Amino acid sequence: MFSLMAFALVMFPFGSGVHAQNANSRGEGLALNFMMPSEPGASSFEIWANQRSNALSSGFLFSAQQGGFLTRSFLQGMIDAHPLLGGMGGQIGWSKRFTSRPLKDGPWALTGAFGSEVFASVLWRRELLELALIGNANHTGRVDVFNGTGMRLGAFNRISIGMEHKGTRQRIELSIVQRLAGFEWGIPNGSFWVSENVDSMEVNMQAYGAASLDKFPGEGGVAVNRLLPSYGLGISGALPLTSELFPLQFLVDFQDVGVMWERSGGLVASLDTGFATTGLAVPFSQYFTEGSVNSDALTWQDVVDGTSGIQPDSLYFTSDSAHGRMLMLPTKVQASLTWWPTPDVQLKASARAGAWMPEPELTVGLGWIPGNRLSFGIDYRTGGWGGGRPVTWLECRITRKRILSIEIEDPAGWIWGSEAASNTYGRGVRFSLRRIPGEGWTRFMGLPARSLSYPGLPSPERLPKTSSQP
Repeated sequence: MFSLMAFALVMFPFGSGVHAQNANSRGEGLALNFMMPSEPGASSFEIWANQRSNALSSGFLFSAQQGGFLTRSFLQGMIDAHPLLGGMGGQIGWSKRFTSRPLKDGPWALTGAFGSEVFASVLWRRELLELALIGNANHTGRVDVFNGTGMRLGAFNRISIGMEHKGTRQRIELSIVQRLAGFEWGIPNGSFWVSENVDSMEVNMQAYGAASLDKFPGEGGVAVNRLLPSYGLGISGALPLTSELFPLQFLVDFQDVGVMWERSGGLVASLDTGFATTGLAVPFSQYFTEGSVNSDALTWQDVVDGTSGIQPDSLYFTSDSAHGRMLMLPTKVQASLTWWPTPDVQLKASARAGAWMPEPELTVGLGWIPGNRLSFGIDYRTGGWGGGRPVTWLECRITRKRILSIEIEDPAGWIWGSEAASNTYGRGVRFSLRRIPGEGWTRFMGLPARSLSYPGLPSPERLPKTSSQP
């Protein structure tokens, strides 16, 4: 009997709380003590790929891919429009971000991200491309400079963990980055000169190469077990600032600001040489043959026949035991300013730098938000790896908390081989599936801030009174 009475006394408050919760639509009562203070924060999954050049159009690349006879006028037209420093870059990757519920009823929640990305960057001087495709007929009497020519390739994995504030949405993370594989080659200093009478020549060349392999590739090519991964540490985060009086938002986002320690034991090669000739003589044999050949009698024909006595190994240096070194991570920094003059119109300007781009990338655009489920717009983007190009984007709320985003850079560039794509210089695409933060979190303006039950953009009076919110 005592046990039954004790059980009834213990269960009575719980039964009263449940009854009060059912009777009150606002959820007041003892059951509030058992409700989570807020829902999880934002999360996302993204995949992207892009390729761009400032010198090689899609039409030229398609013709080169098809092969056949490329006329002098076809090559000369590309050279005439070529900038002083040409380049091409590409990126492909994916990323997953998550944010937990606030910890211990406080304002901070656990957040993090992980993903992979491959970077490729190639730069070359116009003079070098002209020499390779057309020859030196138009180069006599002038000095061709090769400085800045080079190539980089890297495959990176990253994971970051940190904290995010549910009210200000400020975020700070520690990133651990692995470079699974890397390769680079460059010409820091190089020049080539031929006299107008083609009877004298002067060449100066300093070049280097490095690869994260512990052995030079053999007949079987590059083996995965030969790779030498390197690791680095960086800081990632976001600083969103929203006006309390006007529908303005400023956001700074940075990723992997830090350094990487490249392990020792990789491949390295270097070339540092220079020579000058007058007529057909080659007056530099003493540098390679220790005086065993008379430089005055040495001719280019001797070099071609292999009777010069020059040792090629003295021209360059190679090793499979490179020293370790410290490098910068492929940092990304982006700043954007967004303004909503009306609930249905969005104006945005952003600048992005890093990720091996030779110059900052600038974007301005106009968006339309016709309802609480759809928004779309068009942007103008320039810089990075190329000139101006259009960007179209679409955001669609597929559920109450999930938004699908699609961004297509230079849409005509995707029609490979067509006349419409011949004057484009690249293409890009990005897919994103985002979960907007739940109750208790400050939300971004625009489509995510539009509740399905409240069609209008929140007025300044409805926004949380904070000096920093997204």
